Amino acid sequence: MKGRLLSLATAACMAGCLVLTACSAARGAEDTETETILAAAERRTTSFVDIPENADYGEAVNWCRDSGLMEGTGQDRFDPEGTLTRAMLVTALYRAAGKPFVTVTPSFHDIQAGAWYWEAVAWASANALVQGYGDGYFGTNDPVSVEQLDVILGRYAEKETVWTGDPARAHAATRAQVALALYEELGQGDGRPAEVAGRTLVVYFSATNTTRTLAGYAADLLNADLFEIRPETPYTEADLAYYTDCRANREQSDPAARPVIADDCTVEDMGRYDVVLLGYPIWHGQAPKIIYSFLEGYDFTGKTIVPFCTSASSGMGSSAVNLHGLTGDAVWLEGRRFGSGTSSDEIRAWLDSLDLPKQKGSSGGITLSFNGHTYSATLADNASAAAFAALLEKEPLTISAHDYGNFEKVGSLGTTLPCSDEQITTAPGDIILYQGNQITVYYAPNTWSFTRLGRIDDPSGLELALGDGDVELTFQMAPLETLP
Repeated sequence: MKGRLLSLATAACMAGCLVLTACSAARGAEDTETETILAAAERRTTSFVDIPENADYGEAVNWCRDSGLMEGTGQDRFDPEGTLTRAMLVTALYRAAGKPFVTVTPSFHDIQAGAWYWEAVAWASANALVQGYGDGYFGTNDPVSVEQLDVILGRYAEKETVWTGDPARAHAATRAQVALALYEELGQGDGRPAEVAGRTLVVYFSATNTTRTLAGYAADLLNADLFEIRPETPYTEADLAYYTDCRANREQSDPAARPVIADDCTVEDMGRYDVVLLGYPIWHGQAPKIIYSFLEGYDFTGKTIVPFCTSASSGMGSSAVNLHGLTGDAVWLEGRRFGSGTSSDEIRAWLDSLDLPKQKGSSGGITLSFNGHTYSATLADNASAAAFAALLEKEPLTISAHDYGNFEKVGSLGTTLPCSDEQITTAPGDIILYQGNQITVYYAPNTWSFTRLGRIDDPSGLELALGDGDVELTFQMAPLETLP
């Protein structure tokens, strides 16, 4: 659930307690809430006059501020006894998860489309972090209660949580309590947010959101980080009016043109990535010059770069070739041009066709341990298995599985992976993803529409080893030294 973390930031409204600073934030119309957010960012200070030096929550407040999670309420004040809304809390967690690409629409009738919290609520609802009050009501501006805070953070951390409706915990949580809870759940004690060391980055520039949509699909399917190249001066419709001596035309005809990228729009650690997918629209047969600005700003030595572009009719042409010289000895794979309306399934098919390098430290092998037994297994060659491997590269995954149908053990992943379902007749030893959020280990055949994650290399004695009833299954990456 915690996902990729390129730029940990959060949105704010009303009291201005949270700030949207992520480079990949959608650039919508600036309404009142957005203006409040920007004003709050300008008011950021190094200390709050209303936080006592010996306060037990002081370190948490400072960490939340330094991490970009929580801002003050103006005049150097934090307002520790104030409250936080439900929309603010889920937006904090949405940003902490790396602002995953959202393709669903929240079903709550009190959610305003396009509002600063819209994507966060959609994401939180889709991932079962929040359920609303019933009758389609989310309670956007309702204060977060103490029990709501505990339950929502528990779900985010993939812990077993139970809603009790305890009246003693029905009162609103204070801002100090929220800061402390965020620090305890997300902080590492070193002043930085908890971070997942991802290995694949999807970078894109999109002036009309066409490329943005496809980049989002790719990031979701690869479980990769998503980064938007945002210009210091955004492009207007007039800037894109081709053949009118517009800004885009002048830049494309000037070999030296290098549009300036926004100051706060930087990849914090490019060195951690092995693979970079690079998306851009085609402008007069070439990549926009801001792509040149981006590539010249980082070291791509030893990386694999996969270009993709969008256009109404033009092909990729020489656009990618003309970018090669800006990236040293990076390896470039053949790119692909996509039109508007390209579906997620089309992007999945393209990704599956790529010969991407194995991730550093990844062998394609995993181990499955339970009841004192350990089996080796090989991952499937698809985007779903790659996303599963990314989870295991962070840490081993243990799930509680129960028997179903006398042919499988099944349990919840606690998160959702991309699916590529197909009709499969399972065999003993198959490791299967079901509905994106459940993992099954088969000890007997069954036919259904599934996504294959992998297969136990030698399933001999598997059914007996699994035993009757519930079982704890632990998946982890196989150590490289144990591989043949």
